[in-house]
Amino acid sequence: MRSAADRARTLTQWAVTIGAILAGGALVFGVLGGRDDDVTTVPGVEERGYYVTDATLTELGPDGKPRVVVRARTIEQQLPDESVYLADLELDYTSGKMGTWHVTAARGRMPSDQGSLLLSGNVRVEGTAEHAVGKAVILTDQLTYDTRANIVQTAEPVTVQFGPHQLNGRGLRVGLNQGTLRLESNVNGRFTP
Repeated sequence: MRSAADRARTLTQWAVTIGAILAGGALVFGVLGGRDDDVTTVPGVEERGYYVTDATLTELGPDGKPRVVVRARTIEQQLPDESVYLADLELDYTSGKMGTWHVTAARGRMPSDQGSLLLSGNVRVEGTAEHAVGKAVILTDQLTYDTRANIVQTAEPVTVQFGPHQLNGRGLRVGLNQGTLRLESNVNGRFTP
């Protein structure tokens, strides 16, 4: 005879399975049975596709290990241009040679071509190369991450901290795979021995 815990676990599994089947059936019915003339639009409200809360998206590299992991409080697709908006996001990018880069931002927007991620609001990029001494930290208000070339850049004011040292400037370009960093203009710094 099965224990009460086993019966409860079996009952829970059946309830979840039945709920999933009903939800899937409703989705299939909605897709196959829906008609375009049934759609009601509200003036002034932008159409959205999917809307997800507390999401984690993972892209695997050729070795089968996570290459890019994105976590966001909300992810929302806009149907008119098929762009995606993210709120309270964190992104981890792993480069074989340069280690892992951790990015946080208040907001993000990915155009439909998925070639870039536009970050804004308290953008912070932290990374430590395998053989580096200390952690590099980049602070700015806006940053673009080129998802194909693995380059981050901005034309905005930026602060770069590494160990006790700090550089300030306007404009930045970082090659995440190469470990290169270039400040564009108005560069000044403080180096602590």
